[in-house]
Amino acid sequence: MRPLLITVGSRGDVQPYLALARGLLAAGHRPVLAAPRRFAPLAAAHGVEFAPLNDEMLALQDSVRGQGVRAAITAAGAVRPMLRRLLGDQAALTRSQADTVIYHPKSLGGPHLAEKLGVPALAGLLLPLYLPTSAFPSPILPVRVPRALNRASWRVSSAVEAPYRGTVRDWRAGALGLREGFRPMADLIKAGGVLHAWSPQLLPAPADWPAQAHPTGFWTMPAPDGWTPPERLARFLEDGAPPLYVGFGSSVSGDPETLTATVLEAVRLTGRRAVLATGWGALRPGSEPDGVLVIEDAPHGWLLPRVAVTVHHGGIGTVGAALRAGVPQVVRPFLGDQPFWAERLHHLGVAPAPVTGRLTTERLAAAIEAASALAPAAGALGTQVSAEDGVATAITRIACADTAQA
Repeated sequence: MRPLLITVGSRGDVQPYLALARGLLAAGHRPVLAAPRRFAPLAAAHGVEFAPLNDEMLALQDSVRGQGVRAAITAAGAVRPMLRRLLGDQAALTRSQADTVIYHPKSLGGPHLAEKLGVPALAGLLLPLYLPTSAFPSPILPVRVPRALNRASWRVSSAVEAPYRGTVRDWRAGALGLREGFRPMADLIKAGGVLHAWSPQLLPAPADWPAQAHPTGFWTMPAPDGWTPPERLARFLEDGAPPLYVGFGSSVSGDPETLTATVLEAVRLTGRRAVLATGWGALRPGSEPDGVLVIEDAPHGWLLPRVAVTVHHGGIGTVGAALRAGVPQVVRPFLGDQPFWAERLHHLGVAPAPVTGRLTTERLAAAIEAASALAPAAGALGTQVSAEDGVATAITRIACADTAQA
């Protein structure tokens, strides 16, 4: 096969697609990964053919990080021209050979490229977004709804995409020459098929989803070959009992100093050691108290199996890494789908109730202690999740789609 994989966004959006590309390559196929150009070195390190896409929106996101609401609103006015340039880069992909397109819906152009090429299109979803179910509400819905409204709540995904439909329609007609047959993303995904890239242990398919929509398992990168931790991190881990891990990934706090002070005091109350990952700046410690090591980040596949409890934001990438590591979790969700995953982890018995609302040192310390008691359940679930091969399952489904088209 010659599959074209298209994704945009942060590393959390790109790395699963890179894992799939690696698996396809190892299985004897010839994948091309199209992603923001800043990820070219990462793809090259894994021997994956790469097509660079405009990454101005990532740069814009970096520039306004932590600058407040006014900066975010000002930046929003620059998004549409950036989107046009991103779609222009995607249009250039039609000059290359491909027999299947696997796309992240954030790309907006993926299914239209597949139509132009005359090949199957499969949406690769890292969280449930476009297939309605009555079993649970849309994970990105910001409020709780009665169960009777679960299915209707899934319309929110279409609302998120709606502001850009005119831009996509114009691009489709002008750059691709497809002047008829435009449909919204949700309709295209239902018609073309979907790969749900999370563990069925975390969220099994509801009864009203078709069999081909059942989760494949996580698309996971192998542990980094030859990665050597900084000496101070290795020494810290060796010098005592497994520490806590606290990191909020790409989430941004409006008051990182206060959040950091709360976290550090909660760690002190537990009497435990901790590794704090500053990530995108949600945590901003001014110093390192005794028993605390501050890092920017480290590969979760390497670090999390070496800690006792993970405290994080509930992003699906961190959720998956902690599940595979078999460690209990404390989730302080910030936005989007994070509260949904926090509730799922609590339901599975590997995390206490999500720490929502006003965060206090006492509440966080109590959640950490409650999580520690869940270590046996987390370990047992970790064994099951680690045994899955989501990449292999996805490759089988891609091959079936390719064969059906032929």
